Amino acid sequence: METYQHYINGALCDPASGEWFDSENPYTGEVWAKIARGNADDVNAAVTAAKAAFDGVWGETGPTARGKLLVKLAEIIEREASRLGEIEVRDNGKLIAEMGAQTKYLAEWYRYFGGLADKIEGAVIPSDKPGIFNFTRYEPLGVIGMITAWNSPLLLLAWKLAPALAAGNTAVIKPSEYTSASTLEFMALVEEAGFPAGVVNAVTGFGLEVGAPLVDHPHIDKIAFTGSDLSGQKIYEAAAKKIMPVTLELGGKSPNIVFEDADFEAAVMGAISGIFAATGQTCIAGSRLLVQRSIHDKFVKRLVEVAGAAKIGDPMSTETHVGPVTTMPQYEKIMD
Repeated sequence: METYQHYINGALCDPASGEWFDSENPYTGEVWAKIARGNADDVNAAVTAAKAAFDGVWGETGPTARGKLLVKLAEIIEREASRLGEIEVRDNGKLIAEMGAQTKYLAEWYRYFGGLADKIEGAVIPSDKPGIFNFTRYEPLGVIGMITAWNSPLLLLAWKLAPALAAGNTAVIKPSEYTSASTLEFMALVEEAGFPAGVVNAVTGFGLEVGAPLVDHPHIDKIAFTGSDLSGQKIYEAAAKKIMPVTLELGGKSPNIVFEDADFEAAVMGAISGIFAATGQTCIAGSRLLVQRSIHDKFVKRLVEVAGAAKIGDPMSTETHVGPVTTMPQYEKIMD
């Protein structure tokens, strides 16, 4: 049985409440880890650490040094890619084949923003008034609250964390309560890369107990959120009261459009990948399919053949095409 603690101010720590919750393997149904159940006290400790780092050591760290740390983190991700992938498969049921590609992409994301860190430039703006010098300068916002979803925890975190760190911000991360393990495992990589204490923090737990206090905390300067439309709406409303910027990545209904001049087999496989990747549990899943009438029947027939041959099973097997649904609430939603 694995045990995962919060990561606050450069150290692992037990939850303030002393409470934990279970993480179940969605394929086997077994409880394989216990996760720290955070509350407002844990959130406050993490935000306080992040603000202290922003006002102190991280604020004094130049862009070149920030970039080098991100590149170092990318190198560590490459080294640990296999292990990170296996942990996420165990936690959320994503296919190991998918995670192999995703962890490679993770490293590239941090490496890219590592290279961008020293290229954040302002501009001089001409003025027609004597003695006036106009210029723009980009500055970090401060402490960013990052709330990620259960379907691709590490990827969604990379999209938020890498650019935020490159720009000089600090972070408090709240992963989904359903899939917290890979994010907490990732904190060890952040520490090994050499990021100062307090720059990156992670507090696990439930939405009302951790997410809400994070959004409402007076020292949070922005929220980056991936999740449901309903939760996004609530975050948007809370942020409006503080006049705080937010980035929301919510649900979608993505169409695939196939015309008669398309590469037929490639289009079929693309449609299959679009709807079955991550067992269809993504906001960009190709959940609508529009096919030109002249090839409609032929296309549907072939689509059904390929889908019918898909192997459902153990996500750790490279022979599996479709893995388990990640959570029981998601399963019930599908069945309803």
